[in-house]
Amino acid sequence: MSQPDLALPGLAAPTGAASRRLLPLAMAVLLRIAAPIGSVLLLWYCAIWFSGLPAFVIPRPERVLEVLWTDHAFILEHLWATLQVAAIGFLWANVAGIGLAVLFDLLPPTRHLLLPAAITLRNVPYIALISVLMLAFGDSILSKTAIVALSGFFPVLVNTMAGLHAADEVQLDRMRILNASWWQTFSQVRLPYAIPSIVAAQEITGSGAIIVAIAAEWMISSTGLGYVINNAMQNYRGDKVYAVALLATALSFLIFTFVHWLGKRLDWRAGDQRR
Repeated sequence: MSQPDLALPGLAAPTGAASRRLLPLAMAVLLRIAAPIGSVLLLWYCAIWFSGLPAFVIPRPERVLEVLWTDHAFILEHLWATLQVAAIGFLWANVAGIGLAVLFDLLPPTRHLLLPAAITLRNVPYIALISVLMLAFGDSILSKTAIVALSGFFPVLVNTMAGLHAADEVQLDRMRILNASWWQTFSQVRLPYAIPSIVAAQEITGSGAIIVAIAAEWMISSTGLGYVINNAMQNYRGDKVYAVALLATALSFLIFTFVHWLGKRLDWRAGDQRR
């Protein structure tokens, strides 16, 4: 007598072939996550074993994780301040960078007028900028977000300009033949072609905003993760410095990963290639 079919209606039991196909995929994902973590831990322990430096200079990884847990309330309070600075500065960087790129496309003569000023501002040492902003605005969110914006607007500007100029000439010729307006050409041709470049700029600016915000707070602030690092250094708490560094690195990596994932879904050319 044959055994009754116990599978639920509408659900097919996984076949052996499907399981064999899923296993390598799961192993690849696991390896992709475990490999960087394992390599960092290996280098960390090698630095501890061979450097001979005291524990407050290179603490053990488990001690750093313990600090993240025991001092999480204090760290999270200042993390919120850093995230505010990074988010506002990131927004300003995009408004300035994308806005200038669109202005240069709309009125090409403004490029020769404003681009040299943008390049000059980009190359002014950040220490000088921070000093000037500190004198002008003091320990305020304005001074810190301005530093984040100044560090991020130039990559956004350059990548957006490159993307707008990467539009297909055939498509642009068609828009000229149809006597399309600047806005129609920009919104239907130039902007779609610029999206991958704009996303690439977000990967740089978004992931770097956290680091720049911490650096600005370290120099001029009494709040934020930069302040936590300053406080820890004054008390010889290397474990807390490493804890903040580990948290900032993880946040930057997550932002980069999210922007990269989002960019793949916004890139219409990838969909055309798959078809």
